[in-house]
Amino acid sequence: MIQAPAFLSRLTRAARGEETDASVMAGADTVQTPVEPAPEPEVDPGIVNALASKVLLAWLRNRYQLLFPFSFDLRRLDRTQAELAIQAMVAAAQADGSFDGKERERIEGAMSLMNPSEAEHGVLAVALDNPRPLNDLLRDVRDVQTGALIYAASLLAVDQRKPVNRHYLRYLAARLQLSDELLKSLEQRFGSGS
Repeated sequence: MIQAPAFLSRLTRAARGEETDASVMAGADTVQTPVEPAPEPEVDPGIVNALASKVLLAWLRNRYQLLFPFSFDLRRLDRTQAELAIQAMVAAAQADGSFDGKERERIEGAMSLMNPSEAEHGVLAVALDNPRPLNDLLRDVRDVQTGALIYAASLLAVDQRKPVNRHYLRYLAARLQLSDELLKSLEQRFGSGS
């Protein structure tokens, strides 16, 4: 297996045209003699590690963006996930201790963008009448994707201009153990801004 510093050195020499093939060039009558290779440049392992870290972080950022779709379509989710998302919206809306008509309109507006079925409208009515405590909701979160779903639904349901809602979202993110990169991605897609 070729080591990273040697590979990078070879790529650099090839890019500068210092390394040629000793085979006969097509259509030429003469054989090319190999050019004397330049001495191996010193490669700082710290630079190689920094480049590798940047490539890994870029890949992870892209992966986190792909974990959750750009649109929030309840019909594409299984029944359990759709119900969790709706219940998470209600729990988030009630995070400030009250639930008024404005918050209900916000949830219904968000629901209308999510392509709900009649059954999901029924789940919303039940959740509004008998909301589940947050601890009960979080017990049903078994993976990162479900956690991202609950956080995205909560983002849609709250007015982030209110400090209590921002604190609730921070608390929820900590409880769900979502990474900073995933949170940023979800907030860019589903957040209403501060």
